[in-house]
Amino acid sequence: MKIIMRLMFLLYSLLACAHASAQDLKIIFSKYTPPYVFEDDSGVVVDIVRTALTGSGYKVTPVYVPIGRGLKMFSDKQVDATTIVQENASQQAYYSNDFMQYHNRAFALKSRNFDIRSISDLKGKSIISFQNSSKFLGEEFRQLATRNPKYKEMAQQEAQVQVLLLGRTDVAVMDESIFRYYRQKLISEGKIAKDQEFVSFNIFPPTPYKAAFHNPIIRDAFNKGIAAMRKDGRYEAIYRRYDQQYFAIKK
Repeated sequence: MKIIMRLMFLLYSLLACAHASAQDLKIIFSKYTPPYVFEDDSGVVVDIVRTALTGSGYKVTPVYVPIGRGLKMFSDKQVDATTIVQENASQQAYYSNDFMQYHNRAFALKSRNFDIRSISDLKGKSIISFQNSSKFLGEEFRQLATRNPKYKEMAQQEAQVQVLLLGRTDVAVMDESIFRYYRQKLISEGKIAKDQEFVSFNIFPPTPYKAAFHNPIIRDAFNKGIAAMRKDGRYEAIYRRYDQQYFAIKK
């Protein structure tokens, strides 16, 4: 009888551990892309993902790594999910619905007097853009980047903003909210002049992003959570918490 009881207790413990493990999710977030991701477990995307999954009983453990490394970790199944991705036929995954977006713009100093109305107007200009942007911003931009010897991608987006505002490049291509965040930070640190005027050109459509999961049940729970958040106002409320300092709400 004692042996049976011990076996039952052991089986219960194993099941409990398995259940607890299933509820604790390791999820990839891009490394420090404020205001979307801060490495203190906050930011628009971190808050949205955590809120969407909490309602289904999941606990989110963020893993902060660069985009490329994050995709490799997901492919190797070292994590349960990765965020801010686009659907890729070569990557085996269960993709969520679009749940957030970046709105990239072309930024330039006002003193350059550029008239940029389309991607083709970037031809011949020195350009710094975010990492892997030639893959995310469409075929026309990819071709322009490939043919332009003065095109460069930078992993550090704070450096992008600083290089532009110091007049060391013609154009910076990046998300408008990330640009404003780093501009304010650089001004507060005395690294750029507050009165340095810039203009932005709206030549890119918003870029929607999904999350990718290994388990379709978790993907479905995430989609359900996002839909509920949009309906009851929690999704908009997360944006609003960061709105005063960074950007206007985008649904």
